Amino acid sequence: MLKSSLRDVSVNFASHLAKPVVLRDDSEDMAKRSTYLECLARAAFAVACSAALALTGPLEALATSSEVDAAEAAYGGAEEALDAAEEKLSAISAEYEALSAEVDALQVKIDELATQVLEAQTSMLEGRSALANAAVYEYRSSSLSTFLSSLLGARSWNELSRNVDYVDKIMDQQSEEIAQQKELKDQFTKASDQLTAQKNQQDEKLEVLNGKRTEAAAVVEEAARYADESSEKLADLKQQAEQFIWKSEAPEPEVDPDATTTERDDAVSPSTPVIPDPAPAPDAGEYRSGVASAYGGSSDPYTDNPGTTATGAVCDDYSMGVAVPMSMPNFRSYFGRTVEIVYNGMTVYATVNDCGSMGGGSRALDLQPGVFKAFGYPDCYAWGLRTVKYRFL
Repeated sequence: MLKSSLRDVSVNFASHLAKPVVLRDDSEDMAKRSTYLECLARAAFAVACSAALALTGPLEALATSSEVDAAEAAYGGAEEALDAAEEKLSAISAEYEALSAEVDALQVKIDELATQVLEAQTSMLEGRSALANAAVYEYRSSSLSTFLSSLLGARSWNELSRNVDYVDKIMDQQSEEIAQQKELKDQFTKASDQLTAQKNQQDEKLEVLNGKRTEAAAVVEEAARYADESSEKLADLKQQAEQFIWKSEAPEPEVDPDATTTERDDAVSPSTPVIPDPAPAPDAGEYRSGVASAYGGSSDPYTDNPGTTATGAVCDDYSMGVAVPMSMPNFRSYFGRTVEIVYNGMTVYATVNDCGSMGGGSRALDLQPGVFKAFGYPDCYAWGLRTVKYRFL
């Protein structure tokens, strides 16, 4: 019925268009012209509707009721999935912020303890050096035989008594130095244990913190199953999930333009056999395993002594610094950090203050003289290349 009516209208419209119509340009015919144009527009609309019906059939054929319901359900499901993902990411974000604050607070404690450990280590190493020098002096001067000669060669009781008193004072002084050295070592051990405990606690929290990124990615992946990839909301959620990884807010330092040690040649040949750790520490925490070389000081002909490191620190026969390879990602971000190095059951702490090519990155650390001497090796070549465990604090 509707088709028939529209068809009649279209026929009449066509016949009407065939008739010539003359309209004058004066003001009397403006109303007639307006009316005429309005009739033409209505007729055109009727013709268009008639053509559409002829081509497509009844309006209800364009989309069934079930298809409309399915589309609405899919849209509603996608919106619900995205809303749920947004809510979960908000909760993860709150946990992430809380954990980040805890990690940062622990880093402050670690930095304070690292300073204490380095000071305690310096005192302990100085005391150890003093005892070693005293032992060398005793050996070279044969003071023990002199003491015995003094005791046995006494000509009177008074002379013997004075000699015994003198020997007692010498022995007491040495005993005090030994006791003081033991106390220094105990202080170092205590500070080191506290530092290790704090770092282990931070490592645990960092593991949970970095896991938030995986958790967030899983939430977004689940939401993507229901939402269209072109969804702006889904794109925003993906971008938010990528940010769930802890990064230090400290600015990355630059290499000192006056540094003289960064372009050094290797003191120890890269072809030197690597000596494994004779007493390797068990795997734990964030310790890494790598090859450590040695440089600097009077035994290194390729490095200025004293030299200026990448951070502007001094590298000489007593410096307690290490270099990291420039091939390491963001290597400058390690400048100023304390590194804990474990070898042959001993632990030595040093400060990252330099960088270098280091065999194209085949070595993890380059130890300055104070560090390899703390492990008991007198020069670069005695240390050579050795496998150590280490972690940045």
